[in-house]
Amino acid sequence: MLDIYPWQHEQMQRLSSMCKLKRLPHALLFSGPEGIGLKQFALSFAMKILCLSKDNPSNVACGKCKSCELFEAKSHPDLKLILPEEKRKTIGIDQIRELINYVSFKSFSGDIKIVIINPADSMTRNGANTLLKTLEEPPIQSMLILLTNRPSVLPVTIKSRCQKINFKPTYDKAANDWLGVNLKNPQLSSSLLLRLAGGGPLRAIELMNEDYLSSRHALLEDLDILDKQNIDPVKIVARWQNLGAENTVSWLMQIINDLVRLKLCSDKAAIMNHDLRENLQALTNTLDLLKLMRGYDFILLKYKELKGPMNYNSLSILEEIALFWKNYDNSTT
Repeated sequence: MLDIYPWQHEQMQRLSSMCKLKRLPHALLFSGPEGIGLKQFALSFAMKILCLSKDNPSNVACGKCKSCELFEAKSHPDLKLILPEEKRKTIGIDQIRELINYVSFKSFSGDIKIVIINPADSMTRNGANTLLKTLEEPPIQSMLILLTNRPSVLPVTIKSRCQKINFKPTYDKAANDWLGVNLKNPQLSSSLLLRLAGGGPLRAIELMNEDYLSSRHALLEDLDILDKQNIDPVKIVARWQNLGAENTVSWLMQIINDLVRLKLCSDKAAIMNHDLRENLQALTNTLDLLKLMRGYDFILLKYKELKGPMNYNSLSILEEIALFWKNYDNSTT
């Protein structure tokens, strides 16, 4: 049985109410921070919509009917999941055309066909433009569900034609309790992990698996070494590559953001890595504010390159960041 996460009940209740009133739109946009569980929520909702037990009063599928059996076997003919093409980061125009062809045929159950696009922000421009006409004039027996952690990247024309269901970062008791149960190391603070994960409990679990807590110390030391010592940046980049390019760039952004906050208001700064306040403060005292701000902007640019549709060389991006930090000179900017 596919259940929603405990912090998602409000959104499911809203959709269930729309369903009972027969006001479900043909296109939904689920958006929220990374690790909030959009995919599982969308699948659970789709399973409920496709469930043949229409008298089921709960917000979940019955799990017993033929439709639910097909769903759990991942062979339901009325559900299609659109993902980025293998070895690519994008959802291309051919996939969108296949989607359009799929929803144009009658559903297996006679009620509805559901397509989940995950992540919707990975659609190419041509793919998004091709989808637009279907959003404007959707087939009667169809529902499109778009998922994204980056709604700002989606074209306004796409967003304006979808009913938005937002999932805000969660730091409440339900998320903390769930995280406490699912953490492999119960001694770690679930509230700290949630804060570091930006309010995404699933991302918090990933941070544990990626050994993020200990990696933060190494990244702080690397920034200090690059700033002060005559060291070959390539050696540091090799360590960053082992951590993973996207992880390293994301974590550097978070750390430098904290350094900027401490530089501006050390006593009252609300920082993410609050358990490292003393270490961060010691480093920020040695750094120039302009360097921190320019460094953050540069790393943000590199992060967008990594997350974007182009296949940039991740090692080259890490080398650019290390060289920028080491060679930055206020007099040349």
